[in-house]
Amino acid sequence: MLAISIGAIELDKGALLVAVASLVVLFLVFVIGGTKMRRIKRRLRENYRFIYRVISVPSGDQFALKAEGTSIEVGDYGWEAEPIYQDGLIYLHGLNPRWQVVWYAGFRPDQVGVVGPKPNSQYYSFPYYMRAEKVPQCPFPVQKYQFGKYPAYHLGFPVEIARKRKGQYDWVQGKSVPKRK
Repeated sequence: MLAISIGAIELDKGALLVAVASLVVLFLVFVIGGTKMRRIKRRLRENYRFIYRVISVPSGDQFALKAEGTSIEVGDYGWEAEPIYQDGLIYLHGLNPRWQVVWYAGFRPDQVGVVGPKPNSQYYSFPYYMRAEKVPQCPFPVQKYQFGKYPAYHLGFPVEIARKRKGQYDWVQGKSVPKRK
């Protein structure tokens, strides 16, 4: 058997081959996965480009997903987001200063006014290793959101809607939402 010595470590040829093959597979998984994620973020950035201001709160028959203890207020800013339903509503993310979703709701066009184009997409994720105080604050957050001694409630960072082909539910911000027929 052929063995390779590197200092105090001795590897046979088979173990070295397995190690190299594993690294190649791992590299390909990251490259393919990263390419797919960049494509998804580009689609979301190009299709949902505007910031809106809430003129009136959605009625009970309109879709609204809110973090516990939060509300949608007149004057809140909303960042255009991917719609859960194709019902003619404008779907928005209400973001806190740390870019976390406080609410996600559908509005009729007369319930919101366009503020302008987004300075950057809310779907851009800051590097995980960046400390919270180094991440720039969201320039158009909701009005009422307090960071206090305990963490305030939110729905996480903006993510695409996970649509399931089979089953009765889709996933919006980590919450299951029934499909409409």
